[in-house]
Amino acid sequence: MQKIKSAISFGAFCLLILISVSGFSQMTFQQSPLLEAKMFIDTMEYSWSRHTLIRNQKEMLAFQYDREDEIAEVYLFFDGDSEVADIALMPSADYYPLDSIMMFSDYARFKVRFNQLTTSEFLKFTLGIREDSVVKYVDMPLFPYTNTYVELYPGSEELYIGEEKVFELTSNNSENILVDNRWTEGLPINYRMTREGPKLLLHLLPNTLGDQQVEVPFTLRKPTMEAGRPKYQLKSLSYTFKIRSGRLAFLQFDAQEVTPKDDKKEAIEVQIDNNRFLRLGKTYRIEDQEESGGALIAELYTKARLNNDKVLCLLRPYSYHRKSDGYLYIKDGDDARFVSNLDITPKTTIQEIFIQREGKDWQRGTTVYPGETLNIKLEGEGLHKAAFSFPGASNLEYDSLIKNENISLFRIKVPLTINTNNIEIFNHNKSTGKSLKVEEYQRPRPFDFINLDFGDRQLVVSDIEKPIYYENTLTDLVFDFDRGKIDEGKDLFGKQYLTIKVKISNKKGNLIELYQFDEVVICPGETSPRFVHYDDKYCRSEDINLNNFLSKKTSELEEWSRIELEISHVKPKYGGDGRTKKIQIHLKRDYNFDIDVSFPAGLLILKSGTGNFGNFGGPSFAMIAQMSFYQPGRIAKYRPYKLGAGFIAIDAFNFTESNSRDVGLVVIGSLYPTSSDNKLTFPLYAGFGYLLSEQKPFFLIGPGIRVRL
Repeated sequence: MQKIKSAISFGAFCLLILISVSGFSQMTFQQSPLLEAKMFIDTMEYSWSRHTLIRNQKEMLAFQYDREDEIAEVYLFFDGDSEVADIALMPSADYYPLDSIMMFSDYARFKVRFNQLTTSEFLKFTLGIREDSVVKYVDMPLFPYTNTYVELYPGSEELYIGEEKVFELTSNNSENILVDNRWTEGLPINYRMTREGPKLLLHLLPNTLGDQQVEVPFTLRKPTMEAGRPKYQLKSLSYTFKIRSGRLAFLQFDAQEVTPKDDKKEAIEVQIDNNRFLRLGKTYRIEDQEESGGALIAELYTKARLNNDKVLCLLRPYSYHRKSDGYLYIKDGDDARFVSNLDITPKTTIQEIFIQREGKDWQRGTTVYPGETLNIKLEGEGLHKAAFSFPGASNLEYDSLIKNENISLFRIKVPLTINTNNIEIFNHNKSTGKSLKVEEYQRPRPFDFINLDFGDRQLVVSDIEKPIYYENTLTDLVFDFDRGKIDEGKDLFGKQYLTIKVKISNKKGNLIELYQFDEVVICPGETSPRFVHYDDKYCRSEDINLNNFLSKKTSELEEWSRIELEISHVKPKYGGDGRTKKIQIHLKRDYNFDIDVSFPAGLLILKSGTGNFGNFGGPSFAMIAQMSFYQPGRIAKYRPYKLGAGFIAIDAFNFTESNSRDVGLVVIGSLYPTSSDNKLTFPLYAGFGYLLSEQKPFFLIGPGIRVRL
């Protein structure tokens, strides 16, 4: 983490320099303002003036390393009177900065840790030197060298004709040895070098009897230094072996691997080395041990000698054999006459197919989806000799990532626009009878493709997080499906299977209607790269207007009715996955208008022209067109007051001769108790009006009686 932070810090510093200057140029170290450079590694000092050498017409600072991640401290010297203001080290994968560049009056200093010096190429420090408003980029090429040795410590000095012997070489830096894996030819002892992980292996195959010397040269990636000059060749490794003849002659087959025919009685033509003791027209047994009583692996019938010093034979294999299991003995009866070896392996057969997706475990199956990149594992027999291909899909590796007799691993990409339902698996351009099944994606998508259309506005279902309070008359409520959103770019979801439940209640919570759409199938739109591959037989092409399905239309619902919507995926279609969204829509109103009949009693009335209120009157009769107001933030809850206008019959039930009955036009307000559960309430009335008989304006105030059934 510290290395990453340091690299980021240096990169940011370099970027700051680029932004802060108006121009730049590039030059070599010799052309730069730098006078000298010194690099300290361990206890050694290397300077530009004394340790440079010329390679490919470039001066390079040569230095010796013993470890792949050597730490170096670098000093850059310049004239103190020069205009050098800042020096930045450009980032590189070949090293990690361990600290920032420290600037002093006439030099700068920094520290780095190298990364894989043996395999790094074109190693250099690129410096950004700022003078005034110009950044000069200076390359300081580096030339690493190291001392490498290779030694051989064989456990035995004896080798046998026709037998390959493998030795592990001892080296202080095996990565620095170049390996080509090829056999030499025509030598008393042919050899080749291979690498097995960090191990360097020497393979020897003797051809000539007696004491024979083998000399193995070595080519280096990074040179050694002799007399000030780099040297890329190590001194050849020389060793003398005693080559002996085996008790049995080794006969080499021309084919190193054979596959039995479907009918094992059918012979396979092979060629084997000629030997004067090998008789024609004879059938030999091939067993897996020299002693008698070995398992019969195959029979070999010698047919004819050829001009190339080979013998044409018919091989009938009866059992499988691997070279790693040991030699095969060619017997005349129970007596071993010759020794040989070859692989007899089963026919290539795919038995199981496994698929691994990013971040998932291996699963048995053959289903793939358009546009995905995945690993394919084939299990079976004889897979190591196959050349599998997947026509229609892109093989991201030239060959199998892992390949042996029973397993082959591949990494493939299924094209987004693939137009076939099956990707056949071919072996050497012949169908294996196995294939990958291409299916369309069927994943539950978030409900961002569903809009609720109220007529005057639209809401995206996935964005609705709280109840909706709709204040206007709800003429229509429409589910509008944006099919183009289902498959966007390379992010595919496929058909969407939905269930929509609708529940409508009045403001008292009484159920008015229930309706359910059991399975609504919405297919991706024409912008989907897989549009032509979706079977639209059951796809819904039109939007859903609830009024087409409800018996009570949304425009007929009274105030504060509640519409509850539940939208969910049909989870069995997605293997149990899916989403559910619940939405509540309240038909909000700020007020209510109605006709109220009440019986105000004990009213105090102040008539125009009189100085005080009269006595309490008897029960009056009032018919008022009034407005009731709802409380904000509460559902269908009234405020404790009402306001209206209408007629009032004052002292309407007083039939005495001294009555003061009269009818007036009135604007009246009423105050009710806050509790809404009482059947019998006593509101307080206040207002003003005009008496029709007396033709006087008046004011009134007083209690009333209201009975709620």
